[in-house]
Amino acid sequence: MAVAQKTSSENTFHHPFTPYDIQLQFMQALYECIEEADGEPEWILEHSRREKARSAREKRKQLEDRLAKVRAEEERQRKKFEDGNLPNKRRRLNAENDGSKQDHDESQFELEGYYSDDDERVAANSMTKSDGIFSVDTLALLEKLKGGPVDTNVDIEQENEVQVFYCSRTHSQLTQFAHELRRVNLPPSIPPEVDDDKAAADAVSNGIDSLGETLKHLSLGSRNTLCINPKVRALGNPTAINERCLEIQRPETPAEHKCSFVPNKENEVLVNDFRDHTLAKVLDIEDIGKVGSKIGVCPYYAARSIVKYSEIITLPYPLLLQRSAREALNISLKHHVVIIDEAHNLMDAISNIHSVSVSLSQLKLALYQLTTYARKYKTNLNGSNRVYVTQVIRLVNSLSEYLTRVLERNRPAEGVLRPSDIMTGKGVDQINPHKLSRYLHKSKLARKVDGFIEHSSTESQGLAESKNAQRSSTPVLFQVQSFLLSLMNPSSEGKLFFENTQNDVLMKYILLDPTNHFREIVEDARAVILAGGTMSPMEDYADHLFPYLSPERLRTYSYGHVIPSDNLTAMPVTKGAFNTEFDFTYAKRNDESLIMGLGRTIAALCRVIPDGVVVFFPSYDYLNQVLTIWKKLLPNSQLSVLDSIQKSKVLFHESQDKATNTDELLQGYSNAINAGSGGGALLLSVMGGKLSEGINFSDRLGRGVIVVGLPFPNLRSAVWQAKIQHVEHKTYEREDGQGMSEESRKLTAKAAVREFYENSCMRTVNQCIGRAIRHQNDYAAIIMMDRRYGTPRIQNKLPNWIRQNLVAAASEQPIERTIGDISAFFRKKRAVDTTTTGGVKSHLNAQLTLSLVESSTDEMPTRLSKTRKSRGHVSAGYGRVGKHRKHPGGRGMAGGQHHHRTNLDKYHPGYFGKVGMRYFHKTQNQFWKPVINLDKLWSLVPAETRDAYVNNKKADTVPVLDLLPLGYSKVLGKGRLPQIPVVVRARYFSKEAERKIKDAGGAVELVA
Repeated sequence: MAVAQKTSSENTFHHPFTPYDIQLQFMQALYECIEEADGEPEWILEHSRREKARSAREKRKQLEDRLAKVRAEEERQRKKFEDGNLPNKRRRLNAENDGSKQDHDESQFELEGYYSDDDERVAANSMTKSDGIFSVDTLALLEKLKGGPVDTNVDIEQENEVQVFYCSRTHSQLTQFAHELRRVNLPPSIPPEVDDDKAAADAVSNGIDSLGETLKHLSLGSRNTLCINPKVRALGNPTAINERCLEIQRPETPAEHKCSFVPNKENEVLVNDFRDHTLAKVLDIEDIGKVGSKIGVCPYYAARSIVKYSEIITLPYPLLLQRSAREALNISLKHHVVIIDEAHNLMDAISNIHSVSVSLSQLKLALYQLTTYARKYKTNLNGSNRVYVTQVIRLVNSLSEYLTRVLERNRPAEGVLRPSDIMTGKGVDQINPHKLSRYLHKSKLARKVDGFIEHSSTESQGLAESKNAQRSSTPVLFQVQSFLLSLMNPSSEGKLFFENTQNDVLMKYILLDPTNHFREIVEDARAVILAGGTMSPMEDYADHLFPYLSPERLRTYSYGHVIPSDNLTAMPVTKGAFNTEFDFTYAKRNDESLIMGLGRTIAALCRVIPDGVVVFFPSYDYLNQVLTIWKKLLPNSQLSVLDSIQKSKVLFHESQDKATNTDELLQGYSNAINAGSGGGALLLSVMGGKLSEGINFSDRLGRGVIVVGLPFPNLRSAVWQAKIQHVEHKTYEREDGQGMSEESRKLTAKAAVREFYENSCMRTVNQCIGRAIRHQNDYAAIIMMDRRYGTPRIQNKLPNWIRQNLVAAASEQPIERTIGDISAFFRKKRAVDTTTTGGVKSHLNAQLTLSLVESSTDEMPTRLSKTRKSRGHVSAGYGRVGKHRKHPGGRGMAGGQHHHRTNLDKYHPGYFGKVGMRYFHKTQNQFWKPVINLDKLWSLVPAETRDAYVNNKKADTVPVLDLLPLGYSKVLGKGRLPQIPVVVRARYFSKEAERKIKDAGGAVELVA
C-alpha cells in the first residue's frame, strides 16, 4: 500500500467512523514516522540492485550444482539397486504380496551425500568477487545494507512499493484487525468522468461512476492453521503436522502418498485462482483456509506467492520474529513498514520463541535412536555423514551423562549451568559448533532418524503403542536438535539452567537478551512501530531492546483515554475490613487473617458495585489458596466468606487446567450478569493468565476491577537471578566512558535492575486494569489492594489516564470511607447509564437492560412528583419569603436562622471551631451505613441451619447474626420476624426493629 501523501495541513485517514482526538493524534504521528524514515543514498541503492542480480545468478548456479549432485546420487542408488540389492527388492515384493501397507523401504532414510567444504568454497568465492571500485570498508557497509538474495521473477517496480507487515500475538487478534480493515472505504484511484469538479466530488462520495479501491490484504499463518489435507490435520500436534507435510513432499515419496494440494506446475491455474480470490477482498485466516479448500490448493504454500502482490500482510509473532520462519515464507522486510500490536510483551515473546528445553529422558531416548540408526546405516554413510553423526551422538551422550550426575547428586531444585560443564565427553570440545549446526539444518538428520524409528516400530509387533505415544507429542529428536542449535548462540545472550523434577532433570536454554534477534528487523525495515494500549512503563524498550539506537531515532508517544474524567475512579486500598493491613508480599501473603480480611472487603465491595466485578490475583497457586481459606466459616457466624460473596453475586473463577474452556467460563459469567437478578457476577482470575489479555470486560462485564497484590517475579529463581545479573552487567558496561566513578556506575546498575524488575511487574498490572474501560461511554471503578500501591514510586508507573483519576487519598482513609465513595460513584452513574447510546459492545455482546442497573428500591416516577409543576420557578412552589425553612410540625431545628447556635447545639458537648464543608472532627464511619430490614435477617442464615431452627431441632441454641462483617451497619423495622429468638449485632437499630426483635424473644447488641 503506497504511503498516503499529505493533503493541505494534515493527512486524511479515511476512518469508517468519526475518530477520537487521540486516534487522530496517533495516526498523524504514525504517518510522520513512516514518511520521514531516513532513505539510503542512490549509490547504495544502485549497488544493492547489482548485488541482488549477482546473488540471483549465484543462486541459480548453486541450484544447478545441487541438481547435478542429486542426479548423480540417484544414478548411484539406481545402480546399487539393480546390481546388488536384489534380496532387498525380493523381500519388499514378498511384503507387498503378503498385504503389507509399508510406505517405503528403509533406503529412504539414508542420508544423502554431504560434503562440508561446499558451503565454505561458495562463501569464499562470494567474498573474493567484487566490482573493484569500492574500498574494503565500503564493501563491508554495502554487504550489511544490500539484503538477502531475491527471486529473479520479482518485477523491478515491486522494489518501490511499501508494504505494511502487521503483527500481533494471536490469530483472534489478527482476525479482529481484518474485520476492521473491511470497514475502511478508500477513495477510488481513478476519478469519475465528470467535468465539473464539484459534481465529480459528489459522484465520488456517492460511489457513482468510479472504480473502488480495495486493500490488498493477506493473512499468513502456520501449517497447523492453514493445512487442508485431512490426513495431515488429523495428527493434531503442530510439530507432527510440519514434519509430515515436509515428508510427503519429498521426491522419493510415492505419488499415491504425496499431497495433492501442494502448488506445482500442473495446478498453477488453481494457484492463480486462489490469488485472485484472496486479494479480491479482505479475508481473515479462516476465510483463506476456506478459499483454499474450495479451490483445492494448499493455502499455506499458495499464500507465499501472494506476499509480493499484497499491501498489508498480517501474521502472528513467531512468523515475524523468527528469522527461519521469515526465510521459509520468502518475507523480506527491506524498506517496508513493521507494526507490532500488543507490544507490551514483545521482549518476553522474543525470549520465549528462542528458548528451548530438553529433559534427561528425552536425551536418553534420542541417544538410543541415534545409535540404532548409526548401526543400521554405518556402511551406507559417506565419510562426512559418518563424522557428523558420530559428533551428534557424542554431544547428546555428554549432555545425558552430565544430567545423570546432576540427578544422582541431589543438587538444588534449579540452578545455572555452564557450557563448559556439560561439554565433558570425549572429543566434545573438538567439535566445530558452526559446522555441526549447518549439518543439522541441511542433512535433515532428525527427520531421517525419526522416520526410521517410526518405520521400524510399525514392523515390530508390540511397538504400535509406543508409536502412538511418540506421535502424540513433539518427536524427541527434533526437540533435542533445537536444543543443540541453541548451544551455538553467543554465551552473552542466554544461559543454561537445570530443573529437578520427579525422577527427571530438565535442561533449559533461556534467551536473556532479545536485542540481536530483533535488530535485524529494525535495520531492514523502513519504520518499526510498537503499539499497545498498556505499554507503560516504556523505559525498558529503549534500554533493553534498542540500546544501539541513538535517542533521536526513537519516538515515544503516550495518549490519554477517550472517557470523561468522571467515568473512572481508581483507588489504592492499603487496609481492609477490621483495619487489616494489605501486605501481599511473598513473606506475608499467606497469613490467614489477611486472606479473611481480603474476602470480607471484596464481599462489601460486591454489594456496592453493580453487575460484573473482575478480581485479579498474582498467581494460580495463590488463587487456589485463597478459595480454600474463604470456604471456612467466619468467627461467631454460620457463614463463610464465599457464602457472603455469593449472596451478592454469582461466583466464577479461572482454572489453570488446560481442559477448562475459557469461552464457556466467559459465557456463563456474561449470562449471570444478564440474568435479571440484579446482583451480577464476580470473576476471579490471574494476572498474566488466560483472561488478563485479549478479553474486553467492557460495559456491564467489568464495572469493577480489583487487583490483589503485585505480581513480582520470584527473585529466588535461577532464571530471574540470571536476568538481574545480565541487566546489571549490561548497564555497568554501557556506562563505561561516561566519566562516572566506579561507585556511581555500580549504583546506576543497581537502580537499572530495580527499574527492570518493577517495570516487568507493572506492565502485567497495567494490562489487567485496562480490561474494563473499552469505549467512550464506559465507566468503572479500579481498586488496587496492597500497601505498595499507596507509594508514589508504584503510582508513577501506572498509565497517565489512570493516574489522572487516581484518588491517592484513599490509601490513608478507612475502608468504610472508600466503600462509601465507590457507592456514591455508582449512584451517580446509575441515574444516567450511557452504555445504551450505541457504544462499543462487549466481548460477549452483553446487552444492557436499564432496570438491572437501577436500585432495587422502588422510586416515585417523575410525572407524579410534586416538583414537576414547580419547575422553572425560583421558589419551586414554596414562596420567596419563607424560603422553605419552616416546617408545619416544627420538627428538629427547622427555620432556625442562627447558624453558630445550630453548630453549638448540634455538636455539644465537644464542639470546637467551624464545621462548614470540612470533616476533620467528624467520625468517618458515619458515612458508611448500609441498612437491612427485619424481613431479610433470616436470609443471612444458611438454609440448613434456618430449617433446623424453624423445625425446632435446635431449641437449645440461639442464632447470632453479626451484621458488620456481612456489610450491614443498621437494622430497620420493615417486615416481620418468625417467633424464634435471635441475637443481632449491629451499630444502629431503629426503635421498631429493636421492639420486634425483643418481641420475638431475641436481643440486640450494639457494636462499635
